[in-house]
Amino acid sequence: MREGESPMGEAAKKMDAGGRTDVRDGSRLLARIARRDPEALAELYRMWGDRLYSMALHWIRDEGAAKEVLQDCFLRVWKKAGDFDPEKSRGFTWCAMILRGLCLDHLRSRRRRSGVWHDWEAGAALEVPSRGGVEDLVFRETVTRVRSALARLDDAESESVRAALFDPGSMRDHARRWGIPLGTAKIRIHRAMLKLRELLQKGDDDESK
Repeated sequence: MREGESPMGEAAKKMDAGGRTDVRDGSRLLARIARRDPEALAELYRMWGDRLYSMALHWIRDEGAAKEVLQDCFLRVWKKAGDFDPEKSRGFTWCAMILRGLCLDHLRSRRRRSGVWHDWEAGAALEVPSRGGVEDLVFRETVTRVRSALARLDDAESESVRAALFDPGSMRDHARRWGIPLGTAKIRIHRAMLKLRELLQKGDDDESK
C-alpha cells in the first residue's frame, strides 16, 4: 500500500481489479490484515460486506448511514485486527460486534441531535437479523445470552444496565430522571453491570460443565 493511501481505497482497487485470494477462513484473513495486507481486507469485504451491511441497515434503517457505518467498521477492523483472538470468538462474530457498537454510537448521536429516542431504536440495539450461517448463529446465541441475563435482573438493575448501554444521556441525566444523587446513580449502574457480568459468567460456567 502506498504511503498516504487509505486501506479501504486500496482494498476497493483490489476488488475492482478482481483481486481475490484463495483464503476463505476469516481467522486467517484477520491475521493477514493484522500484518497490514490490503488484499486480505478486500477478501474479507467480499466475504462479509453484504451480510454486515444488511445488519447495519436492519439496526439503523438508513441506507446512507448504514454504508458509512460499514466503512467505519472495516476501518476499525483494519486498525484492530491484531486484537482478534480466534480462541475467544469467530471472525464474523468479532466483526459483527464491532459493527453493532458503531451502530449504537450512530443511534446515540442521532438521538442527541434530534432529542428523540424511538422505541424501535432501543429494540434494534439487541435484535439480530434473521440470517443463516454458523457465524450468525454464534452471534445470535451471544445476544440471546445477554437478553436472558437481562431478564434475570430486577427492574431497577435492568433499567440501570439499559441506561448505561443504550441511553445516550449522561450519568447526571440518569440521576436526575431517577431522582437520586449523582454518586448514588453511579453506584447503582456499577452494581447492575457487575450483576450482569456475573450472570453471563455463570452461564458460561454452566455450559462448560
